[in-house]
Amino acid sequence: MATSLKPQPIEAGWMTRWWHDSLLLLRGAPASFVMLYLVLLLLNVAWQPLILSIPIACGVMAIIFAVAMAVHQGRTQLIDVGRSIRDVPWWPLSRLVLEIALLVMALLMLMLLFRHYLAGILSHDHISSAATLHNLRSPEWQNLPEWLRSLITNGLGTAQTMLSNAFLLLSVGVIVAGITTRAYLALLAGIQAVLVNVRVWLVFLLASLLLQGGITFLSARLHTFGAALLVSILGVALLLLVGLYGWCFVREAFGLPGAQIAKRVAVAVWRSTAA
Repeated sequence: MATSLKPQPIEAGWMTRWWHDSLLLLRGAPASFVMLYLVLLLLNVAWQPLILSIPIACGVMAIIFAVAMAVHQGRTQLIDVGRSIRDVPWWPLSRLVLEIALLVMALLMLMLLFRHYLAGILSHDHISSAATLHNLRSPEWQNLPEWLRSLITNGLGTAQTMLSNAFLLLSVGVIVAGITTRAYLALLAGIQAVLVNVRVWLVFLLASLLLQGGITFLSARLHTFGAALLVSILGVALLLLVGLYGWCFVREAFGLPGAQIAKRVAVAVWRSTAA
């Protein structure tokens, strides 16, 4: 893989191109992505502390990236994809997550110190979709099973966390792709890639804000079990799509250009169908 830590500008038309590339990846190994979807469902059913939302989101993105990278390289069998997840450099990733957690704790301490000045802002809004749903106290929401509330909160919350923090998404991708194993270099590379591709970052940020608005709108209308279950299923699908878009972002910023990505994935799909 001809890559470097120097991020490149994303080619024009990335939004539609990444959608096409994501569909090609899904077609290349449908069984692997169905299994990945089920794993994401199980992971998000469990209760997750709000304060650990960013480290958990980084771990989830690492799993999605590992599957996408394996399929991109033509490894479409379940056992090969499983080996790719096993071979992810989890120790460097854990160091990156630790540094991120320390950074978040430092920011929280600053917010605590200046809580007198921030109280007016924080009392009228939540910082994420997960926070909105965690703090929802309507009778309809409380009557839903706890596992279903966790599934909705975690799935949509993780998707919004990575959309609103694209530099973390890129930092995780740099390590998963094997470009570097040094956490601080991955973090700097992610920040640089965002600065080089400000327009892409702004679209990700806008999508995050729209998702937050959508959650605020839906949270007052989830009156039935069926509606909540449908939202949770779609929420995990959205999380998977965010992961695939994130992988395309990593590949074009640090690896192959967009046109070569589509061609290489198409060849992998053709080989799997021919076999």
